[in-house]
Amino acid sequence: MKHFEFTEEEAKIPFFEKKINPVAYVLFFVGAIVFFAGLSQDPKRVWGIFHTNLLFFLGLAQGGAVFYGLVKTTRGYWSIPILRVIPFSILLLPVISVLLIIEWVVAGHTVFPYFEPHEIEHHRFGWLSPKFVFARDFVILLIMNLISIRLVSLSLSLDDIKIPFLPTSKKTKEKIESEINLWSKLILAFFIVGYTIIGWDQAMYLDPHWLSTIFGARFFITMHLTYLATLAILNSSLMLKPEFKEKVGEKYLTNVGTLLFGFCIFWSYLFYAELVVTYMGNIPEFAHWYVERIYSPWSTTFWLEVFFVFIIPFLTLLHIPIKSNPKILSIIALIVLAGLFIRTYDVAYFQIVKSEKPIFGWIEIGITAGSISLAYILSKIYLYQVPRYPVYEAKKF
Repeated sequence: MKHFEFTEEEAKIPFFEKKINPVAYVLFFVGAIVFFAGLSQDPKRVWGIFHTNLLFFLGLAQGGAVFYGLVKTTRGYWSIPILRVIPFSILLLPVISVLLIIEWVVAGHTVFPYFEPHEIEHHRFGWLSPKFVFARDFVILLIMNLISIRLVSLSLSLDDIKIPFLPTSKKTKEKIESEINLWSKLILAFFIVGYTIIGWDQAMYLDPHWLSTIFGARFFITMHLTYLATLAILNSSLMLKPEFKEKVGEKYLTNVGTLLFGFCIFWSYLFYAELVVTYMGNIPEFAHWYVERIYSPWSTTFWLEVFFVFIIPFLTLLHIPIKSNPKILSIIALIVLAGLFIRTYDVAYFQIVKSEKPIFGWIEIGITAGSISLAYILSKIYLYQVPRYPVYEAKKF
């Protein structure tokens, strides 16, 4: 192998055990019970936190295939030890997509203001027609699911790995490799364009009187950063396994930590760029979005996201020893994830529920816990079925 040595027998052994923590099943069912119980108590809060979780976990679900396409396109040799682990969230993507469609059908009038024509500016009637919004978002999600599943399936086919719902290809290895290179480039382009539109429809237009030309970029960067922070936690857990640490060396985590740091800084740059143009520029028709959040009890969540996603990573991830320490890096990544969830909560829950202050009661905790459990269960189902290392790609990368 070019970058680190392993035998084919070593490569075939999964890193993760088949056993799924039973607590995850319990929390998932508790979340489902809370969801249905909450509908009779306060449906606005239920759909508000449900939509918040869908947007947050959509980033995690889509991130695996996108990051795999990214490292293949850029020939990121450092990623070879985790090439099989990278798409850990692929089984979550179709589930989140279906839930978004169900939410639209069942609770569209509750969640999305553009179901009511009098709420929409006259020049946006056509663009925000519910049928048109549903059609384009459905097509985008369908395309991204097909490309993502195809890309991950092709990767697994190189080592003849069979996983349910991820069909293997019968083509020659050379043709599969060529197809992977093509789909890797396409998924990056579709990710940027597609999720810019999804971000508008599912998040920005929750306030139909507000517009930000940079919101789409902030949305898909937040999605990707959600995945990277989770990958950093996953990699930190791998570095605690002696068999992995001995193969890749102690400095391996530095690459993951550097990526996390870089995207945190880019996220912060986009935050500042939007803030300067709208709020500090004092554009009346756009500044209200920030005024409502800064000069109210919601200012706590607004500034927490900045502290968690920018200040803490900036003060810590500049230092290589911190990025190379799996225990510290996982804590920082968890803080970043919390900040990104608060960001999504601030964008979606605020606009749907329209409460005077942030609420995080039994409805919000239950549904969020259920969402986390669902993501854990589906990710674990993938991880215990894949081998440690990519034999073919390690030779040909």
